[in-house]
Amino acid sequence: MKVKIFGAGSIGNHLSQASRRMGWEVIVVDRDPAALERMRTDIYPKRYGAWDAAIEQFVSGKEPKGGFDIIFIGTPPDTHMALATEALKEKPRLMHIEKPLGTPDLEGIAEFKKALADMPGTIVTVGYDYSLGGSVQAIAGMLKEKMFGEILTIDVEVREHWSGIFSAHSWLSGPEDTYLGYWRRGGGAGGEHSHALHLWQYFARLAGWGPVKNVQAKFDFRTVGKAEYDSIALFNLETESGNIGRVVQDVVTSPVNVWARIQGNKGFIEWHLKGAPEGDLIRFQVGDGAIEDKIFSKKRPDDFYREMSHYADLLSGAAAIADSPVTLDRGIEVMEILNRSYPLR
Repeated sequence: MKVKIFGAGSIGNHLSQASRRMGWEVIVVDRDPAALERMRTDIYPKRYGAWDAAIEQFVSGKEPKGGFDIIFIGTPPDTHMALATEALKEKPRLMHIEKPLGTPDLEGIAEFKKALADMPGTIVTVGYDYSLGGSVQAIAGMLKEKMFGEILTIDVEVREHWSGIFSAHSWLSGPEDTYLGYWRRGGGAGGEHSHALHLWQYFARLAGWGPVKNVQAKFDFRTVGKAEYDSIALFNLETESGNIGRVVQDVVTSPVNVWARIQGNKGFIEWHLKGAPEGDLIRFQVGDGAIEDKIFSKKRPDDFYREMSHYADLLSGAAAIADSPVTLDRGIEVMEILNRSYPLR
């Protein structure tokens, strides 16, 4: 397959390496020639051992158009909708838009959906790759089997100091230099760590709770230079069925704590991202049985490889889009919660 990736930053490198691991033809497009050079001479070889000369690079405006099976939008959130709407004209079979889908004001989402309606052959996904991991999919299977009985509450936390993000982006001196430092641009704890909101809704649907109906939110806003971001975002969520739970996202916790707990009337299950040296961990108990641990060995590039494998399955028909946790509708649900929560009005 042939793929085009917009954005030569950290995520563009991950997407490129995972696509090449699938054996796909890859081109990368960025408006900044320095970003392309940094990808070729610094980020990619340091992460993966050597630059892959099969990857073609183009400055924006000089790239080939049309004939791509997948187009990836891996640029900052406030550029997603305009770029994705334009890229739809190339009629890809699948379009991947990185998380979060856009900005909290929902700018451009309605226009994108309208353009997409004229492209019925294009599948659109949003890059919440945690939900495709082996550990989360194991939990999904347990919830479908109702192993823990009636689900009583769900808690999800993505608490991660963003020093790790900046260490992976050594050309940035801090949040002021990037969209990450601006909540209105899709950054801050609410946007950057919205994996938690996405996972909460995914688990809630699997539990039979339905979509979110009511939201209570609280933010700790910080102003640092020109940057204005939420360092902590707290959400109390209620679904249409009346079930409740909570989400915590922050950019201040060190060491990292990315965690979920699902409590049922017949047991519980916890998920710990990087909960073991080898990878992710789930811990669960059914009834009065023993508490069990199961480890899912992986490294960070494996998350993106699983994502690519999922896309291959969607395109081949081996997986049904209706069962995918990363559909456009799921990404929009996250944005709607952020829209209702932030002080936009």
